[in-house]
Parts: sequence; C-alpha cells; structure tokens
Amino acid sequence: MYRFARAVLRPIMTPWVRIEATGEDHIPEHGPAILVFNHLSEVDPLCLCWFFMKRNMPVRFLAKKSLFDVPVFGAIISAMGLIPVDREGDAARSLDAAKEALARGEVIIIMPEGTLTQDPDMWPMTFKTGAARLALDTGAPIVPAAQWGPQDIKGPYTSSIDVRPGRSVRYTFRPALDLSDVRTQAGSADREAVATAVARMHHEVRAGVEELRGVSAPETIWQAGTQSGPWWEAELKERARKEKKTAKKKRKADEVSR
Repeated sequence: MYRFARAVLRPIMTPWVRIEATGEDHIPEHGPAILVFNHLSEVDPLCLCWFFMKRNMPVRFLAKKSLFDVPVFGAIISAMGLIPVDREGDAARSLDAAKEALARGEVIIIMPEGTLTQDPDMWPMTFKTGAARLALDTGAPIVPAAQWGPQDIKGPYTSSIDVRPGRSVRYTFRPALDLSDVRTQAGSADREAVATAVARMHHEVRAGVEELRGVSAPETIWQAGTQSGPWWEAELKERARKEKKTAKKKRKADEVSR
C-alpha cells in the first residue's frame, strides 16, 4: 500500500511541489525517533510524506481523524501509515499508537501545535505536550524541524488551493534535542521535565522558522485559542454555519410535526 501511495503521488507531486531542505544530516536513518514540525497548512502532511517517500524513508504521522474521511486522500494517507487523532474523543489513544510505532523502531512525525497555527503572522504558537511525553517515556530522540511554503499552496482557513506547478516548500532540520538532564525513571510523570522539553522543542522549531523566513520571531508566543485573528474569524463563520443548519433542521421538524 505504501508503494501504491507513492506511485499515485509521483505524477501529482513531482511537477507541483519543489522541495528544498537543509540540515538533512540531522534526519535519523532509522527509528525510534520523533520529528516535530510547525503546522502551517492542511497540505503539510502531503508535502512531508512526499519528501520522505523520495528518500525511501517511511514515516508515521499523527493527523486529525477527519482527514481519513476525505475521498481518495483519506485512502492515500491511510496507506502511508498515518495515525488518526480524534480531537473530540480520546486523543490520548493516538499517543498509545505512537508509542507502539516507536517500540517497533519507526520514525514518527508530530506537529505539537495540534492544529494549524493561529498566529496572524504564522509563527509557531504554543505547543502541546504529547511529543515531549512520548520522548520522556520511550527514550526516543526528538529532532526539531521547521517548514515554510505550504501556506502559499493552501492558506489556513481558506478553501482555495494553488495548483500551479513549481510551488516552493522548504524544510530545515536541526540537531536532536539533548534531554539527558531531564530524563528520569519518572518519565512524563515529571511535569517539570515535560515543560522543559516542550520549551526546548519550541525554541528550536521557532529558530528554524526564523532561518527559513530570514526574520526574527516576535518575543511573545501566540496562545492557542486566543479569540483574535483570521482563525477566530473562520471559527465564528463555521459556528454561524452550523447554527444556521441546525435552525433549518428544526424548522423542518416543526413543519412535519404540524
């Protein structure tokens, strides 16, 4: 199925996306390992999978469950071994699947923001703790990485996709984090160790984005869920759409009951 997915993607991705990468010597040749990226666009997993497919290096992604329901695309990402994350249900189960993958010596990719960045200037916002907890519990190294470009193919909170050939996507990989001073038998039960790992991870990913963009990141880190900016406008529109749909169903039900 992995070879099938690669064969399907080759004629699509080869002319469409031009990928450049630096720091490739930091990419582990084999697992267990955890790669962490900033999250810019819904095409992030597609572009990253293609990059690693060209390296003939299978990787496992944690991706939101709804992506697996998209026709054709859902079948492709399932074949590529992505791990579904049910954000509205028990998201912790996805970490169990990730632990199993690491125990098998696989390489997994996590985007610790947990969703598309909500920062209006698209800098990495606050990170969730899943990747740090996995590293502390399993001993797997964390390799921080950054990306820039997918947001120009499909912007966050928009439906339009730029299908012109030669779209540019850039990656940079940084050295694996040194967590030797916070690794203990307590693993992720040590909250201070988790917080330290998250802070180091965020610092390196943000530094990678600075490198790719050629500008310095703001001192303030955007807090996920802040009710401001493009993401919040999109959220309000979606809520209004759902409310309108619910009201329409209620009117129909009332008409039938009469």
